[in-house]
Amino acid sequence: MHTRSTGQRMLLVTHRSDRAVVIALRGEVDLESVEPLRLALDREARQGGVPVVLDLSAVEFADTAMINVLLRARPGLGDRLRLAAPSALVMRLLRVLSLDEVFTIRAGRAACLEV
Repeated sequence: MHTRSTGQRMLLVTHRSDRAVVIALRGEVDLESVEPLRLALDREARQGGVPVVLDLSAVEFADTAMINVLLRARPGLGDRLRLAAPSALVMRLLRVLSLDEVFTIRAGRAACLEV
């Protein structure tokens, strides 16, 4: 397990198993706090292999900085990148930007492994 915090704004926790890498975010994901997420996704794109499940259930605020990081990670991760349980705010942001059909989005972590 790897944990990174950007002050009180965002907490990122990574869990690795033989089936997936789960990156769980909590708090606010914006321009000031998004860098650990970008680094984590870049690292996973270089390593290859198992699905990368991004648990967004505890994200209280997100803006286009998070969306840009996800879009930049998509070519390197492809279908391995899966979004689990986006909070209502994140889901609304994805829908407004018409990205809810671009990413694999499931109701929970386990459902992301069944894709």
